[in-house]
Formats: sequence, C-alpha cells, structure tokens
Amino acid sequence: MRQQIERPEQFDLPGMTEELSDQDRIGSVYTMSGEDVERLRKTKPKKLGIRCNRSECDQDLHCFLPPGGAGVNAPGPCRACGANLVDWDAMSIRELQDAHKKFEVLKVEWIRHFFFHVPITSRIDAYARNKGVKGLADVAEHQLTQGKMLRFNSTWDFNQTKMLDGTIVHWARHAVACCCRKCMAYWHNVPVSSNLTESDIDYFRQLVVLYIKDRIPDLQDEPLARVPTGNSHYAERKAS
Repeated sequence: MRQQIERPEQFDLPGMTEELSDQDRIGSVYTMSGEDVERLRKTKPKKLGIRCNRSECDQDLHCFLPPGGAGVNAPGPCRACGANLVDWDAMSIRELQDAHKKFEVLKVEWIRHFFFHVPITSRIDAYARNKGVKGLADVAEHQLTQGKMLRFNSTWDFNQTKMLDGTIVHWARHAVACCCRKCMAYWHNVPVSSNLTESDIDYFRQLVVLYIKDRIPDLQDEPLARVPTGNSHYAERKAS
C-alpha cells in the first residue's frame, strides 16, 4: 500500500490561477500542428494553458495533483470533478512489462495527455536522430542525476524541465511524470523527503525510452549522420 507522501506547504505552481486569454490558451492538442508548436515554444507555458493543475473533465482529461499541504495523504480522485480513475497502488509497482498500461492511465491527466500527443516537429525529430535511443537514454539519466532532481527544493522544482521548448527527453519526462519531484511523488510514490535512488533513476530512464520509442517508432539505437535541425518544415506525427 502507498505510504503517506510528504509535500511542501506551497504545492501548487506560482501563477496557476491567473486568467488566460482565449487567444493565447491552447485548446485541444489534436488541433495543434508542428508549426504551432515551434511558433509557441518560446511563450510561457502558463500563458498557453500548459499547467499541471489543468483539467477538461468533460473531455475525460483530469487533474490528480493533490491539494497543497505538508503530510497530505496519497492522491485520489480528480481534484476538479471527483472522478476516481487511478489505481495508485498499481502505479507504484515497478514492472516495465506493465509500462504501457501505466501510460494509458497517465493519459487521463490533462498535462500527461498533452505531452503524449503533442506533434513531433522536425526540430524534435532531428535532435532524437542525432542522439539515437542510447544517446537519449544517457541524456535522460544525466538530467535525472542532477542535484535539483536528486533532492527536492521548492525554489526550482516546478520549472526545472522545459516544455514545448525542450527536447523529446523533456517531453517524455512530462508525459511519464518524472519531470519534477512533486510529479514523481503523486504518480510514482517517490517521497519528496527522500533522495532519488539508483533504482528510481533507472526506472524513470526506462520509462523515458519507452515513450520515445512510441513517439518515434523508427528511431535507431545509434545516432544517424547529422540531421539538420532547421524549422522550415514541420513533421506533424501524433501518437495514435
């Protein structure tokens, strides 16, 4: 069974409750093109409506981020509509053969769903091919072993992983909920009061790799000859 998860008093992200204009706010990820991604990637995510506590419950996209407060219990139903859709004990089990089942569960949260389906642009694709699966796995491990990930710090935790302006590794980390310690805490039962272990890092690295292989199925293990990263053309590959 899950243990009680300790969290800081201010668990919600700063500025989350600010009003967003209809002009700036992203509606459905399914209406986005690769060109949209590149045009908007320098815009602040909260201005676009890309935020951890967003939900569109009428579209079966929820938010399971628990309300703030130290020592709160493990997460439960959607904080917006009360839908109880996640077997949290099952999410805590480290079995990679069940990873794709977990991916389907992660997709019912708005922020995870967004990064599972955001179009792959030529910039994202080229970066991935210039690294190969092995190189991307190394990048993921490097990011996960930085001090700001190993140990929780409320000052930088919420904004340490790039969003649209990131790489396929950043997108993967948001999708599988290893983008920051608070997301690891409620989705994977990794307490913010503990340092990440080698086992934690290896598990999340493998989840990142599975996401990348799903999004770019023909990606080779080894890097290809240098692929141009210009943005004159946009691939609009979407997850099925």
